[in-house]
Amino acid sequence: MPNVSHDTLHGFLPGRPKALNRALDLLDLGIPPGVTTETLPTDASGAPKMFTRQMDSVLRVVRPDGRDPFILLVEAQTGIEPKKETSWPYYVAYLRDRYKLEVVLLVLCVDTATAAWAARPLRTGLGRPTQVTVPHVLGPSNVPRVSRVQDASADLDFAAFCLWIHSNDPDIEGILTVVGEALAQDTDREARDDLAGLIEDGLGSEHARKIWRNVMETLFTPRRGTIVGDARLAGREEGREEGRVKEKTERLLHLMERRGLSLTEETRQRVTTCADAPLLDLWFDRAIDATTLDEVFAAPSSTDRVPAPAQSPEHTAVPSQGPTDPGPSAD
Repeated sequence: MPNVSHDTLHGFLPGRPKALNRALDLLDLGIPPGVTTETLPTDASGAPKMFTRQMDSVLRVVRPDGRDPFILLVEAQTGIEPKKETSWPYYVAYLRDRYKLEVVLLVLCVDTATAAWAARPLRTGLGRPTQVTVPHVLGPSNVPRVSRVQDASADLDFAAFCLWIHSNDPDIEGILTVVGEALAQDTDREARDDLAGLIEDGLGSEHARKIWRNVMETLFTPRRGTIVGDARLAGREEGREEGRVKEKTERLLHLMERRGLSLTEETRQRVTTCADAPLLDLWFDRAIDATTLDEVFAAPSSTDRVPAPAQSPEHTAVPSQGPTDPGPSAD
């Protein structure tokens, strides 16, 4: 079933020809290094579309000499899924007919049981098979296990791919540590942060993700005073805050509509472009009893409970609450 780790697994190699070439080498297809790729549509529904058939990743692969291009269909399997026994042969036939090129079906598996299932020939027909589909499979048994920092450093992209394939390994902590130490040697911080985030996305279990976060903290905090995931975590928090603001704007607009307040396009624009969560809360509180939009959008007064970050100091002075409060100073 598609999820973040599934999508990361099949979507990683297409954009990284060097790592893709190393993966193809494991299949012993005789593909020389230096291939180039073109991403192709993944919709195999046909026409008319009675129901959706969506492949994972589809590439047109061109060899360095330009000869004998072929179609590479990459499917990620994190578990046994019997319906693929009929959909994979269909995908291969569809791609062969559409592009008139040879088709290679590559299935990526993160455990040996799924890999063994995926490698079985898929036959259809009576007596002598009419069609036989034999997937190529990369799984824990034929993908190298990253155990040395120097090997991971030589190709960090391929190391990340190998890490995901072995994500169910009993010593996943050791593998993550090796890759983390190799990543720590990368001086390109932006590329390092991006790959660190992708590695986390590709890990299928929360247990492995926690180990990875701990590895990142241990390796990067002493040297730089931060962790590789700082930018990524900040982005997630920013995304969560944007989600909260969006929810507040939707609730406010809904309330004003229910109250019968006249909403012009200008009013909607004012609400939807406001990123100040406390101010949106204030407008919502006012909209509960307001009879006009002017009452909702009036400038905050000293009696309005608007947190300091949302307003300038002169708007957020707190009225005196006791003898120890000096009160507002005179200008």
